[in-house]
Amino acid sequence: MDYELDEMRQQMAILKDKLENQTIVNDRFIRRSIKRGVSTINRRYLVIGIIALAMIPYGYWAFVVLNGLSVALWLTMCVLMLTVVGFMYYNGRDLRDDDLMGGNLLDVKRKVVLAKKRDANWLWFGIPAAMLWYGWFLYEESQTGLFSQGALLFFIVCMIAGLVLGLMVHFKTQRHYRDAIDQIEDLEDTK
Repeated sequence: MDYELDEMRQQMAILKDKLENQTIVNDRFIRRSIKRGVSTINRRYLVIGIIALAMIPYGYWAFVVLNGLSVALWLTMCVLMLTVVGFMYYNGRDLRDDDLMGGNLLDVKRKVVLAKKRDANWLWFGIPAAMLWYGWFLYEESQTGLFSQGALLFFIVCMIAGLVLGLMVHFKTQRHYRDAIDQIEDLEDTK
């Protein structure tokens, strides 16, 4: 009887070791997966920031030099583009932390949830600001005398395409945030 009890204890100890090793491997795998998702978000922020910065000199050439629109319109666009870059930098700062995945999961989750919320709230500024600027752009363009119904239709199609593309990128980013949060919660459940 004692022999069977000792054998059962040994088997339980072996099983416990295997489960601990499985948890450690699972923990590393999930943290790596979370890091990949966060890196994808950071790359997206970088690309958007580069495009926004590139729009500043391009906007001057396209709006002021080619179309004769006001410098004030271009400067407003510059402020909007710099605001985009500043927001992308600010919102991604915690996500760029090299030690993010090595830390406490509650801290990681809090940072990711906060970045997701700020990213979602960005639409409350971004869409109205873009629409106001675009309205100003259409007004100035109509004052040049070069504006036709075909040009108006083209600008409206471009605006709608930009809105759709922007929302697709936004919702994809939100999905990456949600995936990272879900993975953190799964990891918390296993501990």
